[in-house]
Amino acid sequence: MAKISVIIPAYNAETTLRTAVESILSQQVPELEIIIVNDGSTDGTDRFCHALASEYPCIHVITQKNAGICAARNRGMEAASGEYITFCDDDDLFWQGALRLLLQTAEDTRADLVRGGYELLRQRPDGTFAEQPHPAGSPCTIALGRGGSYGAFLENSGPQFVWNALYRRTALLGLRFNERCSYGLEDFVFNAAAYRRVGKAVYIPQVVYRHFESAQSTSCAHTAQALLGRIRALEPWMEAEFHAAQRWCGPEELQAVWKDRRAQAVTFLMHQLRDAHAPGVLRRKAWRTLREALAPYPGSLLDTLHDAGHNKKQTMALLLYQMRLQKLYDLLPVREEQL
Repeated sequence: MAKISVIIPAYNAETTLRTAVESILSQQVPELEIIIVNDGSTDGTDRFCHALASEYPCIHVITQKNAGICAARNRGMEAASGEYITFCDDDDLFWQGALRLLLQTAEDTRADLVRGGYELLRQRPDGTFAEQPHPAGSPCTIALGRGGSYGAFLENSGPQFVWNALYRRTALLGLRFNERCSYGLEDFVFNAAAYRRVGKAVYIPQVVYRHFESAQSTSCAHTAQALLGRIRALEPWMEAEFHAAQRWCGPEELQAVWKDRRAQAVTFLMHQLRDAHAPGVLRRKAWRTLREALAPYPGSLLDTLHDAGHNKKQTMALLLYQMRLQKLYDLLPVREEQL
């Protein structure tokens, strides 16, 4: 059995895939397997994948009709044999020694999930990439029934992506990416569901991964189709977030954590609608969908005013949402968000 299975969904990636794969091969982790899922590429990706597999026996290739990143990751998870699994996008890379560090931390702490820091580089209009600075959190651990604050863990570890994390495979048995999340949010939904299964999670602030956010990324698309895809993902996202918080938190912490998760969802949607210059009909659909997604769970205007634990922008977003004045968010200064 492999120690780590690295799953790479690949689509039209013949020019970037080698860098991603070489960053994994250089990790010097024993018993490593790399599973590349060619998601119906129309360029030379499939041929290139099989050339890599013939060169490196640890590489396995799966080819499927184009079904999206979630379906590709799910195929990879089904094929994975490693004690631990992680994910890599086809145009990203792991830092030298990253997988060894994550694995060592998992073995030393007996954690089911280990999350590291990351670098985000966003593409400029001229095609170059600029690093988006974000502060690293403090190291922290949560263990079910044995202490640690779930809220502090989420705050320190930052946005819950999958490529800067290592998961014990047996802790995720039966869990799959939600294929309704076709234009983003799939990582957030997956990780919230994962926290309903793991018994111990550790965050280390050392950077383990470099993520390139290109202008062509589906998560950056601002078309009506992309926006509708994210709107569809709101309900499973909020459901997974609430039940994860409910599992880890006592009543007092649950109120604070859930308000923070709600605020993040509201702020996310406000940004999406503003950046897409969404027409009124789409805005109304988006807010109606979010209200329906949040309706089963606690939350009120009084609750928002009672505790100013959010950052100012999230507090304002949640307040405008509760007062049904969310369109006023468009009038706030636009600045680069810290991720």
